[in-house]
Amino acid sequence: MIDFTVRIGVFVLVFSSLIFWQWNWPRGALLQWRQRWRHNFSLLVIGAISVRVIQPLLLSIVAIFSQNFGLFSVLSLPFWAVFLLSILLLDCLIYWQHRLFHRVPFLWRIHQVHHSDPELDVSSAVRFHPIEIILSLFIKALAVWLLGIPVEAVLVFDILLNASAMFNHTNARLPVNIETWVKKLVVTPDMHRIHHSRVSLEANSNYGFFLSIWDAFFKTKRNDALEGDEHLKIGLPGTVTYQPRSLKEVLVMPFKLLRRLR
Repeated sequence: MIDFTVRIGVFVLVFSSLIFWQWNWPRGALLQWRQRWRHNFSLLVIGAISVRVIQPLLLSIVAIFSQNFGLFSVLSLPFWAVFLLSILLLDCLIYWQHRLFHRVPFLWRIHQVHHSDPELDVSSAVRFHPIEIILSLFIKALAVWLLGIPVEAVLVFDILLNASAMFNHTNARLPVNIETWVKKLVVTPDMHRIHHSRVSLEANSNYGFFLSIWDAFFKTKRNDALEGDEHLKIGLPGTVTYQPRSLKEVLVMPFKLLRRLR
């Protein structure tokens, strides 16, 4: 119960702070925020009903039972080292999971729900199809079990991942001098914005959600849009103006072939 309360408390605090930031210092006008917010927060509610409420409990149970099985249980490492390695390995896992969802056709059809948002703001961070949330849960649970990741690391990483996802989807930008240094370690809004381009080459870059070191190490980091930020078009790759018109259309996207998209 404390675990769940902490997660909700941090979510509300971070979300409110980022809303204040993008409301007062927006990087650009949001012209369709009412419809988008209805879709995005409907998906958040559906995800919460399906797995988000039980996800912390499931991962924590897996972490508890994996203590005498996982890799870390056979290594003589101090807790602080196990904790830090757990955060790094889980973040690397999310990076590769994200790449996988872009490369495998069936997984991409699920993940395209996230990329179908025609604008980016804090709410875009929760725009995921419930099937993707469930698959991600199983992937993380398997990693926690195999590695023997402690409960504390599971909780902290989940908080970091959610907070960083909201941060890098925010409709705001850091000052240039700060951006240059921050994106060396953490994914920034300007960096992740390129990932949401309608141009496939740009969308298949900057996969990180929290740490930017994985994109740099695995050669998928892109610092600038191909034609400059002012010409970057946000939305589903391979389309020009497409956006889902209803929540039903959002939910059935993985099961329909999107033909003749404008």
